Amino acid sequence: MSTSYAYPSALPRVIDALGSGDFAPALLEFIRAAANFDSAVIMAYPDTGALHVIHNALHDGDQSGFGSAYRNRLWLLSPLYLSAKTGMRGFFHILDIAPDNFRNSEYYKLYYQSNGVKDQAVFLLESGNGSPIAVSLERTQALRAFSKRDKSRLGEIAGTVAALVEQQWPTGVNTRNGGPSEPRESNLHLHVENLLQQFGSSYLTPRERDVVQLILKGYPSKTAAQQLGISTQTEQVHRKNIYHKLGLSSHGELFSLFFDALVQPGPGSDDPLAGLLGHSTTT
Repeated sequence: MSTSYAYPSALPRVIDALGSGDFAPALLEFIRAAANFDSAVIMAYPDTGALHVIHNALHDGDQSGFGSAYRNRLWLLSPLYLSAKTGMRGFFHILDIAPDNFRNSEYYKLYYQSNGVKDQAVFLLESGNGSPIAVSLERTQALRAFSKRDKSRLGEIAGTVAALVEQQWPTGVNTRNGGPSEPRESNLHLHVENLLQQFGSSYLTPRERDVVQLILKGYPSKTAAQQLGISTQTEQVHRKNIYHKLGLSSHGELFSLFFDALVQPGPGSDDPLAGLLGHSTTT
């Protein structure tokens, strides 16, 4: 297959923009020459502190959700972040890195569906010092979903995009951007994983806590049941019991409670909900 289209006239422009503030938009134009999209954002994932948004070219319908829910810690549970922190690098369609049936998950309903995102693809890259960077490409209802040909073309330029990003940020990206406060941990990813393990331990049974972790990581009911080796009906009963015990009425409230727990002080071995809701024993 010919790959001449992978190096369009946009490539010299992005090379010329290296080291300047014009790099990010020039990079997106280079990528767009391989496959079109109408919404995009480039982000750097920190070890501690707030999400660093390098360049925001999201469509109007996505600005509200991204500026509030997503940047206010929802990104810590996103498939992009979780995959990047496990070391995945390259080009991926969202369904390559998200749980099965992701579009039926509470996370998808909370963010993607409400913001008019039809499809998503992403480059998971790293700066010269190894810190992860995501280039998220979205298509709204105005465009068709990414085709097999689109994904093939984007995959073929992944090496070029990675090399350009390393050249632009050889020593990493300054993530001190004054955004929403985050837990002051030396490793934010480990903090989130530990919190997921302890979240609700004073209120919920071990199986209910397993269900909560899968909900927060974007697993829909059917897939969560498969992961746990139980029926979908049993998984849904667990969800009902979880919401009742925690005094919740929606999945949005569950996510909000988790985000509140992220900024609670205290030893990592304690249930953060004990401080938020008052201590209780599991039943």
